[in-house]
Amino acid sequence: MKKKYIVMALASLGLASCSIDEVDTFDGHNYLSFQKSELTYTFAFEDDDVTSKEFDLPVVYAGRYFDKDATFSIVAVDKKSTATEGVDYEMVNASQQIIKAGTNEGNGKIRLLRSETLKEENLTLVLAIAQNANFLPGVVDTLTVTISDQIVQPTWWDYSYRSYYLGNYSKAKMLLWFEFMGVNDGSNPLDTDEYREYVWYTGYTAPSIVYYDYAVRPKVAEFRRWLINTKGNPIDEALGVPIANTLGNF
Repeated sequence: MKKKYIVMALASLGLASCSIDEVDTFDGHNYLSFQKSELTYTFAFEDDDVTSKEFDLPVVYAGRYFDKDATFSIVAVDKKSTATEGVDYEMVNASQQIIKAGTNEGNGKIRLLRSETLKEENLTLVLAIAQNANFLPGVVDTLTVTISDQIVQPTWWDYSYRSYYLGNYSKAKMLLWFEFMGVNDGSNPLDTDEYREYVWYTGYTAPSIVYYDYAVRPKVAEFRRWLINTKGNPIDEALGVPIANTLGNF
């Protein structure tokens, strides 16, 4: 599957007819990108005694696979961040993040700290891929992490969620969606292999998230029935109508 993605990316450069060895090497460099440009994390779903959270930062690169573990580097962009190092976050082995041999995907790490400021305002932490001996920064070379200790609209409640599945965001709807899906940490219930995949589009060197329509739509339809039959289809005060009535059209 990953090999197919690399060939698709190269097609836009007119190199699809090159040999397999040429496809693997591109121009001889490995371009590392974040798999997402924005992430949101809130401590609001954590117990009061939780004071920090180690957070995964998914990355992917285009190029030849390494036959041994490869390190990469992540740095904070202080001028673009409102979060303060040592108060709101800590870097975790920033210059020694690891991508395992034989794969083109991995996770960086950041430790978020539950500062008092987060109860009153959201903070942003902008991170960047730094060049090192193994990688050059790719197209998605920065990642903005929004940190909060409140219930906020997550970045993953994006165009696909609004237009096709759950409709416009509200806090009440999101909390019921979490309850229905058995999520207790605020993470995206659809962020699993059952519901989504990462797809390389022509001309891009980082993948996009695509939801499996055949898997998501029946789940949202089940959510609608659950809202009506189990919860009595409560009124969403923010949207002004019963929550089941605000979901996508199927």
